[in-house]
Amino acid sequence: MLHSDYPLQALLYSVVLHRFLRWRLPGYAPEDHLGGVLYLFVRGMCGAETPVVDGHPAGVFDWKPPASLVVAISDLLDAGTVTS
Repeated sequence: MLHSDYPLQALLYSVVLHRFLRWRLPGYAPEDHLGGVLYLFVRGMCGAETPVVDGHPAGVFDWKPPASLVVAISDLLDAGTVTS
């Protein structure tokens, strides 16, 4: 998972969702409205016999990036942007 940069991808998807919700959801608050990320890799899952490693079933990647991190990355990507 880490070798394939899935956490980075998950973080960028969270930033995109943050920007969409900020634009479309009245009263949007990242701490309340952002959820986590869940990737399911079917080849890694094998039903009830799926091994559990460090408390997580094989083939499952889950993470809830801190809302403050998502907002900070969004702000960083906006740096230098000219709006008219």
